[in-house]
Amino acid sequence: MNGHSAHSPALSPAFRVLGPLEVDGPDGTQIDVGGGKPATVLALLLLHRNAWVSTEQLIDAVWSGRDVPASAQNNLKTYVWQLRRALPDDRIESRPGAYRVRVLSGELDADAASALGDEARGLLARGSAAEAVTVVRRALDLWRGCPYDGLTDDAASAVDRLTELHRTLREDLADAHLALGRPSEAIAVLRVLTEEEPLRELAWARLMAAYRLVGRRHDALAAYQRARTALVRDLGIEPGAELTALHLEILSEDTRRPVVAPVSSNLPPRVAGFVGREPELESLRGATGVVTIDGMPGIGKTAFALEAAALSGHETQQYVDVRGASVVAPTGGLLILDNVDHADQVRSLLPNDPAALVLVISRKRLAGLDRSGAITLDLLAPGEAAELTDNAQILAAASGHPGAIRHLIERIRNRQPWTVSRMTAQLEDPTGRCHALADLLNRFDGLVEPTVQQLYRRISSGWFDVGQASRLAGVRPEEAEAMIDQLMDLNLVAEPAPGRFELLPIARDHAYRLLQATETRRVKAELVA
Repeated sequence: MNGHSAHSPALSPAFRVLGPLEVDGPDGTQIDVGGGKPATVLALLLLHRNAWVSTEQLIDAVWSGRDVPASAQNNLKTYVWQLRRALPDDRIESRPGAYRVRVLSGELDADAASALGDEARGLLARGSAAEAVTVVRRALDLWRGCPYDGLTDDAASAVDRLTELHRTLREDLADAHLALGRPSEAIAVLRVLTEEEPLRELAWARLMAAYRLVGRRHDALAAYQRARTALVRDLGIEPGAELTALHLEILSEDTRRPVVAPVSSNLPPRVAGFVGREPELESLRGATGVVTIDGMPGIGKTAFALEAAALSGHETQQYVDVRGASVVAPTGGLLILDNVDHADQVRSLLPNDPAALVLVISRKRLAGLDRSGAITLDLLAPGEAAELTDNAQILAAASGHPGAIRHLIERIRNRQPWTVSRMTAQLEDPTGRCHALADLLNRFDGLVEPTVQQLYRRISSGWFDVGQASRLAGVRPEEAEAMIDQLMDLNLVAEPAPGRFELLPIARDHAYRLLQATETRRVKAELVA
């Protein structure tokens, strides 16, 4: 991402130092400044733009940490000559023992980013949050990597200043999202920032405030505990006054949600430490009618429905597991119908009340219901998954599947450190991972019809298309396409690119386990024969 194409001519930089050095000519095309030592010379001149830099300082930067050759002065002149040939408008000037580069206002991306940051904060102060979001994003688009990449000690102060600017811009972006009533976007920004900078108390305070705004009190308190752990572990200090005061406020405030508590409810307890799903939860605020919720086993469908119920405000809330259940259909309020396989199971249970909300939970995408909405729960984003554990092996093995994360956490709970190390190391091996996830993978058994089983088992290794599926299953392409559709309806297969399919994580482990079991049975049968 070069960034320069997104900006107005007045702020389009000719010199870019927010990452590897790049230079644009007057027509916007990139200029080759030679790389290596000439680029180091130009980077140092840009660091001290419009000021004289001694030849000694330039030589020290070019041969940093290495022996300076006797020809260094002549070599430096050659590098400057190369830069003068490449750059337009006689940008590099010289005097005895020194050089400087002439940079006009707005031509250096670092200066442009700083100016845009000032503009954004001014807009926020004036209440123009939407404009501030646009300006902050323009500034953030300028970053392509570490500022003054390649310079060492000379640029340390500037790198620190620009890194701090980058953090501040993201905090400003979160503030603008909060001002616009978009806490989910603010939370997404602040999660990343607190992961990268766990000692940044201001970011933690903003994250706690954003969680508090959407009623996620337990997440706000958990964020405080993560912040305190980092501060005590790395700095040996307790959180500062602002973070501590916010924590005490959240602890002492009324824990009831800002909705009417249900008068009648048989709902199971909510899942502790529920994370993610903010856009989906927001879509159900004030919703009525029938909304289907689908996703693969263990993805958190029931936990999500219970979170939505807690936010709904309905005085009557009923939970029904339709597997063999015999219930009286409610007349209104909120109704959760769980473990639904087909529409016929629930039609007689739907209340005749336009103000009622019915959440129909299924492992597959349902058809045949007159519904007002449909929600498919996907894998958690990396930042959301990391809220459940900081164990890298578990996060890699689970690939954002919340049920897998919780299952693996529970599996190693209260184990000795060396046992945990051994068990998590096993997750890198497919067979070991299937063993560790056995209880969860058992919930996938029977989900795929026998006619599709052969294809399902054989696509566990990676990407495939309809032609490959046809050959793997031994059927005609049109039959293979129908099988793929079935697997997609079961939320086991995704189509990330047109015509290209892949088995989703955890389902991939289940298919691999079935394949291994089938191969074992085949070998045994051959031995007996």
